[in-house]
Amino acid sequence: MTLKVSPTTAADTAYHWRDIASDPPPQGVKLQLIHARYGVAAYGTWHTGSDWTHWAPLPTFKKENQ
Repeated sequence: MTLKVSPTTAADTAYHWRDIASDPPPQGVKLQLIHARYGVAAYGTWHTGSDWTHWAPLPTFKKENQ
């Protein structure tokens, strides 16, 4: 992880949103979704025809933390 912290956010600069047009997510499962123009992420499900432009899978815990 490459962490970059600003006064309002913390971001991993080595991890990127996946482009729905070239790498569509599975339909009907919970994901992180965002529209590049609006810039506000949400949790939800994606279906063909949705207005979202990018997605990311949900994070998981490392086995030693369970």
